[in-house]
Amino acid sequence: MTNKFWDILAWIAFFIVVLYFFLKIVGVLNSPIGADVLALLSAAYFIGRYAQKIDTSLQDVEEIKQPEDFRKNSAKVY
Repeated sequence: MTNKFWDILAWIAFFIVVLYFFLKIVGVLNSPIGADVLALLSAAYFIGRYAQKIDTSLQDVEEIKQPEDFRKNSAKVY
């Protein structure tokens, strides 16, 4: 459950950053460079978090493929 909580929190942060950049482009917000850098770092964290999840998922898929090799070898035993 805690993993789901952090996922939801990351998505909320992502939408806030997107909204921030949209308002910045439109000209509604005039913020200092520090706030811009903070928003970019938040976006980089979000992208890195989900890139890591995709990498972990791909590794899990590779582990799932392993039992097929086992089935081929066990077929020889019969």
